Amino acid sequence: MEDIYLIPIRLKPLNFTIQNIYLKDIYYIYPKEYEEKIGNICIRTYKEKDSNYDVIHIGEVIDKIKEKLSTAHITFLKTDDVVIFFNENKKDRTKYLRVLLVSIVVLMGSIMGIMNFHADVNMIHSQSTMVNALTKNPKKYLPYFQIPYSIGIGVGVALFFNKFIPTYAKNEPSPLDLKMKSLNKEIENELRNTK
Repeated sequence: MEDIYLIPIRLKPLNFTIQNIYLKDIYYIYPKEYEEKIGNICIRTYKEKDSNYDVIHIGEVIDKIKEKLSTAHITFLKTDDVVIFFNENKKDRTKYLRVLLVSIVVLMGSIMGIMNFHADVNMIHSQSTMVNALTKNPKKYLPYFQIPYSIGIGVGVALFFNKFIPTYAKNEPSPLDLKMKSLNKEIENELRNTK
């Protein structure tokens, strides 16, 4: 009885024109000596694709391997079905325009959020009181307090999302990266459930 361990490969979108998906395309195979024996097993053949994704269920993979190695004991180190995305390799001419528009909307939304927060807590009065305690002339020196405060908000956001120090950002995922990863998992789980 052969013990075979399969670990799913983190797939990038495949070319839309691809005809066959082989076991070695979607799983790392261990021990390595079985890679040549079962790596070229065709899991899925496409005549034409009707969507830009496909789900390969674990049961299909087991059946295909058992056809070739009937005595194999297969262990999946991640028991989720594999979701494959296809990319048509079309040039997206509106990508930069959409990024610009979304950036403007997000920037305006964050500006309004910060302004409304400051209005709700009466930040101008709080800052005037602080400047008055330090300088006794809040009208003259208030901008000298507000400008560094505003810059500090932007720097704080950049530090929070690990985008300020490039070497630090490469070693550790930012909260935004973690949120994107969890959203991608939710999308894949939904696709698995609908297929």
